[in-house]
Amino acid sequence: MTRGVRTGILVSIVLVVGVAAGALGWRWYAGLGGQHRPLFTLPDLDGQRHSISEWDGKLIVLNFWATWCAPCRKEAPLFVQLQKRYGDRGVQFVGVAVDKVEPVRRFVKEYNVNYPILHGIQNAMDAGALYGDQEGTLPYTVVIGRDGRIRRIFQKRVERVDLEPVLKDATAS
Repeated sequence: MTRGVRTGILVSIVLVVGVAAGALGWRWYAGLGGQHRPLFTLPDLDGQRHSISEWDGKLIVLNFWATWCAPCRKEAPLFVQLQKRYGDRGVQFVGVAVDKVEPVRRFVKEYNVNYPILHGIQNAMDAGALYGDQEGTLPYTVVIGRDGRIRRIFQKRVERVDLEPVLKDATAS
């Protein structure tokens, strides 16, 4: 095989993987891989402000979502289940609702959400942008390691098959 043919095959493989990754919604860390998580502060549903740093030392699953987002509504029950299953192993889900407080309150009650929910509209979108969500895509989920470094970003609805292995690996002792 000539050098030109090998180069052509390699370029083709890279293009196919890139197109597949884009089609599947993968964004490998949005250029943030391994970087320390950015700081932000938003209110909870009672108006008390919280910083993402409150959960330092835990494996954080930071989910940007909205009540009007159909894929967000579909992944919420999974997050409730996984918080229950992995919470005692140092996993902390944190929701950031890009929404008004009253619809979020109804959502939290309807879905029995068992993890902290912060909210805002522009401020929540700004927080998402700090984590690489420049387009305001929802849902958008970031896994932050116990060391505060960004480990994984999902720019799509998260499925159990994608997230649970990350949680198992990070909580294995």
